[in-house]
Amino acid sequence: MLVLGSKSGVCVITKRKSEAPYMQHSFKFAGAGKNSAPESSRPDIESPAISPKVDYDLPEDPKRWNSIALVGEAPGAEEVKQGHPFVGRSGQLLNKILDQAGIKRADSLVANVFRFQPPGNKVDHFFISRRAATSAGIGIAEDLGPFGSVFCRSEFAPEIAALTATLQKLKPKIIVSLGRTPLWALTGENGLLEKVGKALPCRLIPGVSIVPTYHPSFILRGNWALQDKWLQHLATAKSKIQ
Repeated sequence: MLVLGSKSGVCVITKRKSEAPYMQHSFKFAGAGKNSAPESSRPDIESPAISPKVDYDLPEDPKRWNSIALVGEAPGAEEVKQGHPFVGRSGQLLNKILDQAGIKRADSLVANVFRFQPPGNKVDHFFISRRAATSAGIGIAEDLGPFGSVFCRSEFAPEIAALTATLQKLKPKIIVSLGRTPLWALTGENGLLEKVGKALPCRLIPGVSIVPTYHPSFILRGNWALQDKWLQHLATAKSKIQ
């Protein structure tokens, strides 16, 4: 049992078998192997392995694919240890809010923009300013647009390509972006807090909308008062497929 602070004092999240099917079953989609995205949907060129790769969790049963993709930022230590995205403290909280929204995680695509844990869990590792890149002779993927005042390092641009290929393969009807990094990757936009809950067009797969919302780690950092809005955002996403 994990005990976390909340706006009412204490939020208790328990890990039961029924809450974590992704821990016990193989994820397959259209003949894909265990716990991996289809090989045909991923580019041959991959980013440097700065940590073991935590690949996407695909819908457990293709016939029950709910057409919802959940995209976060990057895996943490627990995700690397277990080989699945969103299985640490953030993942437990995400499972809880998904249950409340009536979204079955096992029927969804669960992914991160970057499949490698950055040093110190700092997503900024994947980005660099133009000045610093020029000084260090590091390539930047300017075509992906700025992430705030910095750009994605060229060596990690294949991660965006891999996510694009998988989304195009599965063709979700709605994508929930969890945090500012997937908002940028999926739409090219910045300024998450001004855009949460608003449907935006996805630049990686035409005709599909993004519903930006908070990353569960943001809620865990004491922003418990936003849980109701968080739930509303997920409910909005679910309504798009009904």
